[in-house]
Amino acid sequence: MEQLKKTSLPKKQHNGYLKYSGMAVQMATIIIGGVLGGVELDKWLALKFPAFTLTLTLLSVFLAIYYFIKDVIKK
Repeated sequence: MEQLKKTSLPKKQHNGYLKYSGMAVQMATIIIGGVLGGVELDKWLALKFPAFTLTLTLLSVFLAIYYFIKDVIKK
């Protein structure tokens, strides 16, 4: 029983894992939202070239990176 207490991670380290996994989920949500929004716009406008998919995907990736850097600098 005492060995489990010694090998378990400190509370601060757990908080770090939770913080960065939350950031990963936020980044994935932003990027997936941009991709799906672009795909739907391209379908709705019946475009042959996926202009909105490419544009919104790149924009969402940059936006996700921006929020990640902003959050890392803040904390």
